[in-house]
Amino acid sequence: MRLNHNMSSLSIYNGYKKNLINNKSAIERLSTGIKINSAKDNPNKIGQSEQMRIQIKSLQAVQRNLQDGTSMLQTADGALQEVNNTLARIKELSVSAANGTKSESEKEIIQNEIEEMKKNIDDLANNTEFNGVKLLCDERVPNNKYPMYKNIVVGGMQGEQSRIPSFNIRTEILKDEKGNTLKDIDIRTQKGVNSALEVIDESIETVSNIRSRYGAMQNRLETTAENIGSNEQAFERAVSNLIDSDIALEMAELARTQILNDSSLALIFQSNNLPKDALRILERVR
Repeated sequence: MRLNHNMSSLSIYNGYKKNLINNKSAIERLSTGIKINSAKDNPNKIGQSEQMRIQIKSLQAVQRNLQDGTSMLQTADGALQEVNNTLARIKELSVSAANGTKSESEKEIIQNEIEEMKKNIDDLANNTEFNGVKLLCDERVPNNKYPMYKNIVVGGMQGEQSRIPSFNIRTEILKDEKGNTLKDIDIRTQKGVNSALEVIDESIETVSNIRSRYGAMQNRLETTAENIGSNEQAFERAVSNLIDSDIALEMAELARTQILNDSSLALIFQSNNLPKDALRILERVR
């Protein structure tokens, strides 16, 4: 009879080593909150999660682009509102100048105020910008019915872009159908007043149309941003389902492996005593 190899003890020890590995893995998953801490844990799921993370980063970049686009439009709209207010004041002054009771000196004062108002419009057009991008004084635009466009990315795929129009609302560009410009209006004569009112009305309509286009585009960008945000959240949930630890499950696994480890140590101790017990029995038989 051979007593050199204690196979039961070796078997228990091998199980003990496996439990130690499982115990260590459970502790790691609990401490990191992630059940896939390396590619070997689950090569398929780690690949899926990395692809989703890349998509999330792309969607986040698109969100930033959309936020910048929306902020740009809001900046332009604020300036356009001020231009509309200024045009309303110019019209008020022009109507006042049409009053036959105004003296020449009074009309001169009104014209001087209008000149300052025109400078204010040009300043707003020239100085309104967002991150160095100007939308209201594009020199390539001689007619605001035909604006130029700037592209912003609105999706994670190539070609998913939105075009933001740029205009030119400087006083030499705002004009009536006859070609009379806002820059050249002069209310010191009745003919000048009549011409000025036509130019002002056309200018107000032009600026209002631009605001309307920007407002519609802002709504579209905000809707797109909401959709992108929903997609981003869906991907984040999917990644979470793939790699995040189930804390309750991992706590149960930790408790299970600790119990098994304690049991294995006790069994190893008992198994190691078996050869000694066998020898004592054999000695008694002799």
